Amino acid sequence: MSQTTTRSSTSQLFDGLSRLSSQQRLLRLVVLLAPLLAVAVEVRAGATVQVWYAFVVGVLALGSALLPDSHIGLLVVVTVGGHWATSSAGVLGYGVLVLAVALLVFHVAALLASYGPPSVVLEADLVLAWLGRAALATAVAAIVWVLARVAGGLGLPDHPLVFGGALLVLVAATLLATGLMTGMLSGSAGRPDAPGPGEAPPG
Repeated sequence: MSQTTTRSSTSQLFDGLSRLSSQQRLLRLVVLLAPLLAVAVEVRAGATVQVWYAFVVGVLALGSALLPDSHIGLLVVVTVGGHWATSSAGVLGYGVLVLAVALLVFHVAALLASYGPPSVVLEADLVLAWLGRAALATAVAAIVWVLARVAGGLGLPDHPLVFGGALLVLVAATLLATGLMTGMLSGSAGRPDAPGPGEAPPG
């Protein structure tokens, strides 16, 4: 990539940021803060959180907030989920559920932020439809978490990979539920399927 092209891309990025609507600013702020909340939850749960890891998550969160329609959002989910799976927390407490919900909030905020140009103001019906999907997906995550707690009480090995795997199941369940509900609720949003982090917005 030439220096001229790089300079042009940077100029377009900052120009877009200068035209952000207040709604887009709020959505991108949520995209930035949700992964940091996930890191804080890990600390609270007793996981060993290195400075480099927190820095990487912060950089990825910032990149996703700046470019919500890029693949950076997927890296955030994989990085946080993978770190939990290999951490020393090893407890299927409330933290894992909060962590999954934080990633779900991140996903939905990034998805909404990826609609249209930076100056776009999304219709209330669309936002409410996605909030409804998020609420239902959170309910699914809670059910999976309860089942995992019950399974844990049956004597499953107390190993970080077990509980890390439970987190990945929670995240997968919430994202799957969100995807399935897209087709069910898209009519009320007045728009067809929406993109997620790492997917191009619909034309």
